[in-house]
This record gives sequence, C-alpha cells and structure tokens, in this order.
Amino acid sequence: MFRKSTILSATLGAIFAATLSPALPGTAIAMPMGGSFSGRVDTQEPQVLGPNEVRVQQTASGINSGPGTPLDGARVQWVETVTLKNGQGPVEGTITFTTPGGSTSSLYRGTVSTDAQGRITATGTYRDSAATGEFAGVKGKGTFSLAYTSKTDFSGQWQGDVTFPGRKSSRR
Repeated sequence: MFRKSTILSATLGAIFAATLSPALPGTAIAMPMGGSFSGRVDTQEPQVLGPNEVRVQQTASGINSGPGTPLDGARVQWVETVTLKNGQGPVEGTITFTTPGGSTSSLYRGTVSTDAQGRITATGTYRDSAATGEFAGVKGKGTFSLAYTSKTDFSGQWQGDVTFPGRKSSRR
C-alpha cells in the first residue's frame, strides 16, 4: 500500500510540475488570436478597365480591438488593390498593425462581393510578412471578413494562429 501511494504521489507530482513549468527559452508556441477592426478609406484611385470593370487602389486607416491581445488598440493601415467586374472580384494588399512597442504587417488576398442593394463585403486570408520591435519574429496566418457600412467606412473581424518566438503564450 505504501509503495502504490508513493508511486501515485510521485506521478501526480511530475504531471503537476510538467503542467506548470514554463516553456524553454527559444521555444515558439502557436496560439489562436483574433480581433475586430473599424476603418475608413483615406485615398482612392479608380482606373476604368472596360465596361463594368474597374481597378481601385486605395488606402485606409482605423483601429483594432482585441481585448487581452498584444494588438488591442493598435492603429491599423491598409494599402490594397481591388479589381471589380460587375461589382465582384479579387482584393489583395497589406495590413499593418502598429502599437507603441512595434508593428506587424500581413499580406492578404480575398474576394469582394457587392449585392443587389449595393452592400460591399470581403472575405479572405492573410499571412504575416514583416514585424518590428516586440513583434519581431512573429509568424501568423488566418482569415478575415469585413462589410462596408457606408461608401468610406467599414468594420470586420480577423482570426488565426500566431507564433511568438521564445515566449510562452496562452489561449486567448
């Protein structure tokens, strides 16, 4: 009886210690992360390509919200090209989140759709491409969706998996 109890205590102690031990230095841990954003188009340069076809290069700026995440309150900037034929088509660009501690940029691609009432939505994927400061070395990818609420204002959400090199992270 003493022996089983000692083995059980030692096993439970090892499991408990392994669960609470910090990640080894240099260990990269992926974690789910997401947020929501609101933005406003700053500049827009349309180029007519043909009947019912236009390419628009635009920039936009806004704010990210992600309580409990390192990007909560980040300033957001978009630089993108949208090519529409009959109100539908691809979008591609770069989104940059900037905080006092650094920035992270992602390349994105997606599809823009306009419905019969003229409402514009977009969905797509992103992949981190560069980072500075406290975000240096961050890697991530995921999805986004957005909807325009006026000709110049939009809001949306993003979610994905982010890896912070050398830091222990938790599920958020």
